[in-house]
Amino acid sequence: MKKYIMTLLAAISLSAQAVPVFNIFELGIQPGQTAAYEEVGKNNITASVRGEKGTLAMYSTKRQDNPETAYMFEIYVDNEAYQAHIQSPQYKNFLQKSPAILTGHKRKISVEPQFLLDKRVNQTPNTINNLVIVDVKPEHAQAFKDIVMSEMAQSLQAESGVLAIYAATEQNNPNRWYFYEIYASGSAYQSHCQTPHFQDYLKHTADMTTNRESIAITPAFLMNKGGLRFERR
Repeated sequence: MKKYIMTLLAAISLSAQAVPVFNIFELGIQPGQTAAYEEVGKNNITASVRGEKGTLAMYSTKRQDNPETAYMFEIYVDNEAYQAHIQSPQYKNFLQKSPAILTGHKRKISVEPQFLLDKRVNQTPNTINNLVIVDVKPEHAQAFKDIVMSEMAQSLQAESGVLAIYAATEQNNPNRWYFYEIYASGSAYQSHCQTPHFQDYLKHTADMTTNRESIAITPAFLMNKGGLRFERR
């Protein structure tokens, strides 16, 4: 099985040289400005994903327990593509409008992408997404990574309802993992949780971690190009 997974990853790798930029932002929205935030965010996302070759995915989400806390996930081909994006008219429009929409809470979670896999996301009312943070014991870092990458590759390959799975580690704390996942529906996610590969992942990593935190989020506007395949070697 491991040989099969390695062959699959080699075949679908984005590029041996290219290292995508994966951004995670946590933003505070001013009271009464949620609709305005969603509108300007949708415009930025739509123009960027459709019009910028190097913008691969942009996902706007909100906390379930506090819709005035937003998370933004972005993926670019490389840093050059990201720099091109922040010079775009739609991004400058977002910056211009943000003082009236956002609070002073703006946090960038700096991460290093480890494994990025997706299909084309066509958002529906049933689409769900998850954000999970896992702290790994240092002595199990490589074993955890190997198990996670195998499970993720199998999930996207075998399950039609798994639309995107991204894994990244915190830049200043490489033992902290961030997982952002998109599923076609709640039932697709429940089916995923019952698969042998996911159950094996839970079983084999149970003693490798010190903390697992799931942040309940709801999708606001999700758009990507689809077909991304990246593994950090």
